[in-house]
Amino acid sequence: MCSMYRPPALRGVPVLADKKVLLIDRIQRTREARASLLRKHGVEVHEADSLQAARFLWQPKMYDLILFNVRGHLPGDALEFYEQVRETSRRVRVAFLVGPPVYLSLTWPTEFIATERAPLQWDETIRRFSTAA
Repeated sequence: MCSMYRPPALRGVPVLADKKVLLIDRIQRTREARASLLRKHGVEVHEADSLQAARFLWQPKMYDLILFNVRGHLPGDALEFYEQVRETSRRVRVAFLVGPPVYLSLTWPTEFIATERAPLQWDETIRRFSTAA
């Protein structure tokens, strides 16, 4: 059974606090769900629904992490954007979101995380994001 997601109680400053993320996702529902979850962990999220919007928002040394849902973009366009980012800022981390977000509940926003097949899968993903950022 799914339950409403609530971030765990943290002691001190959250690991992701004060990080800036550029989230590129054409699908409004998943973009909003991902952004909401990241914000609950203290992340400043700037959202883009297209590569054109992402190029407008992108500035060197502004973001710690770019989360890029490449589904629905032409592979050449996605690669070109990635190469532009890497040329201007070597320190930024880029994570390509390549599969459907199976961890998101189909009834979001009333429920946040779907029942996981592998326990703590999303927790591990967040840990990886914090390490990358």
